[in-house]
Amino acid sequence: MRLIVVGAGQGGSNIADEFVAMGKWVWKNRNIRIFTGDHQDPIETGVFAVNLGAGDLYGLEHIPQTDDHTILLGTTDEFRGRGAGKVNADGAEQARRGGHKIVTTVRDHGDVSTADAIMVIATTAGGTGSGSVGVVVDLLKEAFKKPVYAMLVLPFLNQYDDPDSLINTATCLKKVFENSSADAVFMIDNQKFVQGGQSMNFNYGQINRRIADSFMDLLCVGEETDRRYIGEVLDANDVIRVLHGPTTIGVSSATIPRKPTGLMSRFLGNGEKPAAHFSVAKNQIERAQNVLSRALGELSMDCELWDGGRAYYDAHNVLGLFSGPQGEATEEIVEMMDRNLSELVPGAGRRKGTYPGRISDTISFTVMISNIGKGAAMDKVEFFYTEATKMMSEVQTKREVRQRHWGEANRAAALLPDL
Repeated sequence: MRLIVVGAGQGGSNIADEFVAMGKWVWKNRNIRIFTGDHQDPIETGVFAVNLGAGDLYGLEHIPQTDDHTILLGTTDEFRGRGAGKVNADGAEQARRGGHKIVTTVRDHGDVSTADAIMVIATTAGGTGSGSVGVVVDLLKEAFKKPVYAMLVLPFLNQYDDPDSLINTATCLKKVFENSSADAVFMIDNQKFVQGGQSMNFNYGQINRRIADSFMDLLCVGEETDRRYIGEVLDANDVIRVLHGPTTIGVSSATIPRKPTGLMSRFLGNGEKPAAHFSVAKNQIERAQNVLSRALGELSMDCELWDGGRAYYDAHNVLGLFSGPQGEATEEIVEMMDRNLSELVPGAGRRKGTYPGRISDTISFTVMISNIGKGAAMDKVEFFYTEATKMMSEVQTKREVRQRHWGEANRAAALLPDL
């Protein structure tokens, strides 16, 4: 599956930058292109950064800091490349004013004709990304008539008591979910992946890399051309048909124990490959089942429902991809994955695939649950809406009280002479 990726604001652009790093690794190690462009084009052809703050764009490592891939908005207004100051209404307005610049830059330099879909990424607590993401989604959907997905990264827990962060998050969610033409919305909960005792810069880098890498096998498997690594293929249309509405993605992997290579193993049998002990298949299934369970636990946003102490998922579609050595991609493992997903996401449409051989020493599962309904994700979105509404009321009340107190103070100064 080939993407165009647009990062909006500082956080979204940094994640888009990590997508380029991942794409370069994939091209070097797998000779697969997951962004738009011909083979001779730079990998970053299909990746762009949009921002109101020039300083944020200087931090990009892989997206070219040139006007054909970094789009600075607001240069003719009062912003002068200084950012939105966490006012996401300004981010939205400047994206509307710069809409022609955004669309023409992507059209002229993104090789859009080779894209299967477009992804627009933003963090929800800031100003530029939070405000512009829904606008950019609509602009690109209208211009290119391709599937356009939003990726929204929710704030850390320590930002929940900040009115600006919470209100920006709620209004961003409302715009994208209710008033945009996004075909699907990937939801990422930053708080799930924080490592305690580490600096915020470290956590930002690790989380951004984790987000990009979670898409790697899913994007690669449909673009694979080496027949040694082609299994039950999930192509771009499989993914596009699954992706609708609120969506979460999870990936987990495990190292395969090394097989014994001692001297005695050379003398076992008489030149023929010995039949595997029954415990080998049993261990394969158990190991794979544990990795699949962890992938569900590592979903980018919790979305489970609980019934009698058992978790399940309310969603319209689910996709599972198994990656691992040829000998691990057995029919039993694929059946186990399909059976587990059918039980955990009852009534959902399912897509399954295998990506055998590309990984030599690990097995991995990618799980994507789409068009999510009731559960933890819906509860979290409702929490942001409710708390933001309360905070807006509290902020307005406090503003009115401050203004009243200053009015009383000013009246006390009425008899003083004016200078």
